[in-house]
Amino acid sequence: MKKLFVLLFLAAQPFLVFAQSNRTNLTEKIDTANLNLRALGEQITRNDGTDYQKAASLLNWVSNRLEWLATDYQRRTVKEILERGGGNCYELAEVYLALVREMNIKSRPIAEINLSRLNPERQAAAEQLVKEKGHRASVFGARHNDHRWLEVYDETSGKWLPVDPTMNVIGVEQWVKARLGFGKRVTIDPVISDDMIAPFAVFVTDASKANMIENRSTYYMVDQFNKVYHGELSKLPSWSKWLGLIRQLSEHSRLAFEKKENLHRYTKQIEELDSVYRDLKDEYLKSHQELARG
Repeated sequence: MKKLFVLLFLAAQPFLVFAQSNRTNLTEKIDTANLNLRALGEQITRNDGTDYQKAASLLNWVSNRLEWLATDYQRRTVKEILERGGGNCYELAEVYLALVREMNIKSRPIAEINLSRLNPERQAAAEQLVKEKGHRASVFGARHNDHRWLEVYDETSGKWLPVDPTMNVIGVEQWVKARLGFGKRVTIDPVISDDMIAPFAVFVTDASKANMIENRSTYYMVDQFNKVYHGELSKLPSWSKWLGLIRQLSEHSRLAFEKKENLHRYTKQIEELDSVYRDLKDEYLKSHQELARG
């Protein structure tokens, strides 16, 4: 499939950097024989001044040079991921994390669980892994899946910004529209973005990626979701249900990530959240249609 990439870099607007579709350069071999991540990072960011600009350029490079590949449960080093030319969301995030840290950009890994399109086969695979490896495997199932990305610290705004190498999105507004948005989702891979209907649990993890040290679920799926939609979502009938389920499921998700609880016990709540998200979308779109007619 031919890939097309459009760069819309607006240095003065840190939340709207890339509008992109489809990867490029996937056929170009990455030279890993004498890999020097610091030198590679400096080459990629040679025309950048601020840490934010560097973070955006590194994201663009990782998202366009590495292909998303399905999980095969193998553990690889950054060099091995680069040699392979791609990886799953965890591996793409690992490469990006290594690069930004070589450039002395503050960053921290993020763990997510999202609503996903119904997939009974995924549920069967998850149940088998729960039996073999414990509750942590319950972070994916019939209507939900796990995902990994990062946050980088923007010195100018003094805020942590979401960065997703799988989607090639950076900044709160772009992240919300790509991951929760009711309209067309502009990402490097709209198929994956549309399949991940909406996140319901987001955590900062520790260096081991195993412990959830900060719950960012309300920040992203409530506060920023509502903000990007200009405060209109909090006025909708289904908003209070959305808020309550995000708070409830994010806590159960934390326990699942930490191997303390089986998230499959809350399948009904996940199904309810899926319905509430659709209700929110319908209510929002209906209200705007009525305004247009008025």
